[in-house]
Amino acid sequence: MQRLTFIVAGDPAQRTGGYLYDAHIVAQLRHGGWQVEVIGLAGRFPDADEVARDALRAALSSLPDDSLVVIDGLALGGLPETVAPHAQRLRLIALVHHPLADERGLDADQARRFERQETAALQSMRGVITTSRFTARRVTGMGVAAARITVVEPGVAPQPLAAADRTPPRLLCVATLTPRKGHDVLVEALARVADLHWQGDFVGSATRDPRHADRVAALILGHGLEDRIRLRGECAEAELHAAYAAADLFVLPSHYEGYGMVISEALAAGLPVLTTTGGALADTLPPGTGLAVPPGDIDALAQALRRLLANPVERLVLRDGARVARVRLADWTQAGATFATALERLSGLPPACSSSLHPDTVFDADWLALRRAADHAARDPRLNALAADWLAPLGQRPLRILDLGTGSGSNPHYLAPRLPGPQRWTLLDHDPALLARAVESCHHLNDRDGHALAVEARVADLQTLDPSLLAGFDLVTASALLDLVDERWLQRLAEACREAGCALLIALSVDGNWRIEALDNTDSARQADATEDAFVRAAFNAHQRRDKGAGRALGPDAAPRLAALLQARGFAVALAPSPWRLSSTAPAQAALARALMDGWREAAAEQCPEAHQRIAAWHRRRLSELARGALRIEVGHLDLLALPPGR
Repeated sequence: MQRLTFIVAGDPAQRTGGYLYDAHIVAQLRHGGWQVEVIGLAGRFPDADEVARDALRAALSSLPDDSLVVIDGLALGGLPETVAPHAQRLRLIALVHHPLADERGLDADQARRFERQETAALQSMRGVITTSRFTARRVTGMGVAAARITVVEPGVAPQPLAAADRTPPRLLCVATLTPRKGHDVLVEALARVADLHWQGDFVGSATRDPRHADRVAALILGHGLEDRIRLRGECAEAELHAAYAAADLFVLPSHYEGYGMVISEALAAGLPVLTTTGGALADTLPPGTGLAVPPGDIDALAQALRRLLANPVERLVLRDGARVARVRLADWTQAGATFATALERLSGLPPACSSSLHPDTVFDADWLALRRAADHAARDPRLNALAADWLAPLGQRPLRILDLGTGSGSNPHYLAPRLPGPQRWTLLDHDPALLARAVESCHHLNDRDGHALAVEARVADLQTLDPSLLAGFDLVTASALLDLVDERWLQRLAEACREAGCALLIALSVDGNWRIEALDNTDSARQADATEDAFVRAAFNAHQRRDKGAGRALGPDAAPRLAALLQARGFAVALAPSPWRLSSTAPAQAALARALMDGWREAAAEQCPEAHQRIAAWHRRRLSELARGALRIEVGHLDLLALPPGR
């Protein structure tokens, strides 16, 4: 018997298109002999809060290796860091109804954040099932190979055949009252045809976005249409079937749909359709069954309404076209069988990504190059000198030095000329391409005594630190690494250093403090800026403590915590500040400052999505000051040196 875990956001019994699709598919899989467990996750989605993050983590962690798991896109898209650690051991399949960034009402920052998060999450999937060809094209554009995508369009349940010939005609709109569904556009269009005879029913939940639902209700009242448009709320299945049977024209004014299941439901009832071309709707409506207008176009929608309401003959022609299309609609049995076939094919593919790295722990070469000069200027020279003194007596043989998470090779470039030789470096990173460039760049380096370096590369995933990696080394180094890991990772590192008897020199761990000063501001403006800086800084630091794929990250607390763990094992430990000091008058430093503030804004908005407008305003103001050349930024870091006992 095939086993499947199906994970959705919130209550699986919700009566929206996406949840109904999921429920029908689960029912068909069970009917076909599959054993399916449905898990509804607590918490907020898609702007996932800690409750949501913990719920998905617990659900995935509870599953045995090689389990087959479908995660609905609403639950998946905002939590790439939670699914990434399970990409290798579970057979993960995404079900994408439409990309999160395509939702109506998002500002540009929110849309970019959703796009980035969902793109990262999809890289952990073995495959993706979409509900339309349109969404499949969108997912391909997010970096998923076409071979990993299967389209499983919705089925449709049998409906009583509507007469659709009444006078005056009754309009039916079935859609949750959210901005994407376009009810406000429909009310404005109906107000323009108020001179004609018609009645209208709006069926759909008003609780998912109460403010928008209130706005729609106010528009109805404002246009004096309260006796002609009924807001009926969410309906049970029997009541919904009765609404279709009583209707004469189905209207769906959505700005965007990933498929538009209600179009198929309306056709199953033999209803003519008026809809838009938003998203997949251009593909969903068969020719000869209705009219489609551009989304959000009140004039075009009003003209189409007038055309159909004032011309019953044309409406009946489209009704007859819908009745012809009705017999060609796929049912849920067919959809379920297609879904099962897709699961069997996609789950047999290898994981799409070669490691379980969280996207926040993967840095590109441009960022690493941008920060190198600031890193080197910030490092504490006293700790480097102490490390050199400790290593000097060992110099009768090549010193074995291991660089963890080497990136572009900044650490050996800085340290090799400051330490005695000869030196043999092992550079360790998860990215083979970046690692190859780092090794190549180190071949021309000499140690303090003029010896050329011996350099070798090792590809490994640091998120599960193997203590054996440290065996045989005299010094272990790293830079900008500690704030990404959790308590257990630090404990493994401290114990591995004790067992290896090696020294540890880790630079540039964030300490949670940064300060921005606008040199041309008044005292009152500086005070206001400091308040906003403190808010963004607190949100950023909270984001730093989220799970980066190696447990709940310690963020700014990591360096002091590692110092305590090493001291408990007998190491002599020194901590020293190593702040970046950046001026907007220096072009390279201004570019780094811009990248920093972009990152702070993105992380803070991800942590506090309800405050995204406040954070965006802060970001715009600080960038304006940066452009004027009137900004100084100090970013706090800590360097750590630990020398083992007994040597």
